[in-house]
Amino acid sequence: MERRTDVRTEIDNARLVTKLSVIGGIVTIVVLLIPTLVLGVINGEFVGSDLFSLGVIPYSLAVVFAFASMIYGMLGTSAAVETEEKQLLEKRSDTHALNVEEDVRFTAGRSFDNYRKYAPYVLSILGALIVAGVLSAFLRHWGARLEAPAGVNPVNGAIVSAVMAALSLFFGAFFVGQSRQPAFRWLRAFGAWLLAGFGLMFVSAFVAAFSSGGSMLDAVVAKVAVWVFGLLGVEFVISFIIEFYRPRTVRELRPIFESRLLSLFTEPGGVMRNVALALDYQFGFKVSGTWLYSFMERSFFPVVLFWAAILWGFTMIHEVGPSQVGIKERLGKVVSTELLEPGIYWTLPYPFGQVKRFSCTEVKQVIIGESEDDHADEEEEVPDDGHGHAKPESKKKGHEPMPVVLWTAAHGSDANNFIVAVNPDGPRKQADGEKTAESDTASIAFIRMMIPIEYRIRPDGVMDYAYRNADPVATLIRIGQQAATEYLASVSIMDIMSTGRAEAQQKLLARVQKLADEHHLGIEITKVMILDSHPPVEKVAPAFQDVIGAMEEKESTILKAESYAARTVPETEAAALRIVSDAKSYSFRTTTVAKAESGRFSTQLKTYNLMPRMFRLKAYLDFLENDCKDIRKFIVAAGLDNEVYELNFETKERLDLIDVDAGALSGN
Repeated sequence: MERRTDVRTEIDNARLVTKLSVIGGIVTIVVLLIPTLVLGVINGEFVGSDLFSLGVIPYSLAVVFAFASMIYGMLGTSAAVETEEKQLLEKRSDTHALNVEEDVRFTAGRSFDNYRKYAPYVLSILGALIVAGVLSAFLRHWGARLEAPAGVNPVNGAIVSAVMAALSLFFGAFFVGQSRQPAFRWLRAFGAWLLAGFGLMFVSAFVAAFSSGGSMLDAVVAKVAVWVFGLLGVEFVISFIIEFYRPRTVRELRPIFESRLLSLFTEPGGVMRNVALALDYQFGFKVSGTWLYSFMERSFFPVVLFWAAILWGFTMIHEVGPSQVGIKERLGKVVSTELLEPGIYWTLPYPFGQVKRFSCTEVKQVIIGESEDDHADEEEEVPDDGHGHAKPESKKKGHEPMPVVLWTAAHGSDANNFIVAVNPDGPRKQADGEKTAESDTASIAFIRMMIPIEYRIRPDGVMDYAYRNADPVATLIRIGQQAATEYLASVSIMDIMSTGRAEAQQKLLARVQKLADEHHLGIEITKVMILDSHPPVEKVAPAFQDVIGAMEEKESTILKAESYAARTVPETEAAALRIVSDAKSYSFRTTTVAKAESGRFSTQLKTYNLMPRMFRLKAYLDFLENDCKDIRKFIVAAGLDNEVYELNFETKERLDLIDVDAGALSGN
C-alpha cells in the first residue's frame, strides 16, 4: 500500500509541475516577454532604453525552460501512471511477471528516462544559441544606428521597468521556492531567469529614474548587461562540455542547464549552505553550528560587497607614467584638451570616468603585406641579409636551427602581392639603337613582400590619434598599402629586389608620412623597411628562379671569359716579348762573335805572315795547353839515341801536390 501511495504522489507532483509550467510560461509570454518586445524593441521610443530591451534575453530563456519543465511534467506523469499499471498487473493471480506483449506497451518510462538524460544537453546548447543570437542582433542594431538614441523616457521607463521588476520578482521567487523539492527541480531554471529579469528591470528602473533623460548612463549600463549575459551564455557551453566528459551519478538532481552563477543570487544562503555541508562531512561534526561559522555566514556577503565597493573605488585612481600623457574623460566626453602630465589623477569610478594614456616615445610597428606570425616566438631580432630574407639563427646548444625560407616554398599569407614594373625606363635598345623584342611584352610583374612601418605618436598629435580616427592603426595600414601600391608600380622588380631597396624605403617613408598627415593620424613615421621581397610562390617563383639561375650562369660565364682573357693576353704578350728579345740577343751575339772571329783571323793571318814558325809553335803549345789539358803527356829528349826509356802506364804518377800520398808526407 505504501508503494502505491508513493506512485500516486509522483503522479500528483508531475501533474502539478505541468500545470505550474503551463501557467508560468503563459504569464511570462503575455505579461513579461511581449511587453518587453513591444515597448522596448518594436516601439523603442516609448521607454527609450537599451537596457530595458535586453529583458528579451531572460524572459525568452524563461519561456524555453518553462516549456522544457512542462514536457518534463507530462512525461513524468505518463511514467508514473505506467508504473502504477505495472503494479496492478503484478498483483493479478494469473501473472507474476510481465510478458512480452505487456512490456512492449510500457514505453513511457523509457521516454521519461531518455528525456531526463538527453534534454539537458539540448537545452544547454539551445540556451547558448539564444543568448548569442539575441546579443548579436542587438549589437548589430546598435551599431547600424545612424543617430544616437534620443534618451530614456524617465516616466515611462521607470514605471514600466518597476512593474516588470515586481512581476518578475513575484513569479521568480515563487518558482524558485517551489523548486526546492526534488520533484519540482526542473522549475529552478525557469524561476532563476525570472529573477534575472527582475535584476535587469530593477536596474533599468533605477537608471530611468536618475538619468534625467540622458542616454549615456543607460548605454554604459547596457554594455555591462551585455557582458553579463554573454558570460551566462558561455556558462551554458562550459557546462555542456564538462557534463559531456563527466558521467553523472544517479543522485545528481541538478540539471546541467541550470545556471550556477544565477544560483548564487536566486538561492539565498546557497553558497554558505554548501560550504557548511562540506565542512560537516570533513570534520565529522556540525561545524556549521558553531558561533564562528554563524558569524561568517551572516557576514560573508556584506564583506564581499564591501570589498567589491573598495575595488570599484580604486578605479577612480589613475596613473600617467613617466613617458606618457593622458586625456581625462567623464561619461565618454573629454574633460579638457590639455594633456595630463605624468602623475596621479582622480576621476569618476569605471565606467563613468577614465583616463586614456598614450606614450609619445614608444615606437610601434604595423606590417604591410605578410604578417609576422611565423616569427612571433623569436626572442631576438635577426638582421636582414640584404636579399629580403633574414639570416637563419646560428645553431646553439639546446636550440634547433631556424628553417631556411625559400622562394619556391609557401610561407606567410597570400594577401601581399604588389604590382611592379619590369622595365619602367622603357624597352631596352641594342647597340644600333633598335628596340629589342621586349617592347612587345608586358611591362608589369607581381612581387610579394613584407613592409614593416615603425611609428610613434607626436606630442602635438595625441588628440588626433585618439579621436580623429576610429582606428588609427587600421587607417595607417590602409594608407601604407596605398603608398606601397602607388610607388611599387613605378619601379623595376630587379631594382626593388637588389640595389634600389634603400632608396625605395626612403621614398615610401615620405609617402606614408604625407598620407598620415593628410588623414590627421597624429603620428611620426620613423622607419619603413622592405623585407622578404620575392616573386609569388605558386607559379612565378620557380620560373623566376630559373631566370635568375640563367642570369647568374651568364654572368659566371662572362666572368670566366674575362678571367681567361686577363690571364691569357699577358702571358701571350710576355711570350712574344721573350721571343723578340731572344731573337735580338741571338742576332747581336752572332754578329758580334762573327766580327770578333773575323778580326782575330785577320790578326792571326798577319802574325803568321810575319813569323810562320813561331806561329805554328805557339798554336801547337796552345793546343796542348788548352785542348789536351786533361791528357797525360810524356816529354822525351830527341838527342839521346842510345838510351831506352821504359814507361809503365799501370801506375799513376804523382806529379803534383794534390796527388801526393798524405801518409808518405807524415813519415808513416
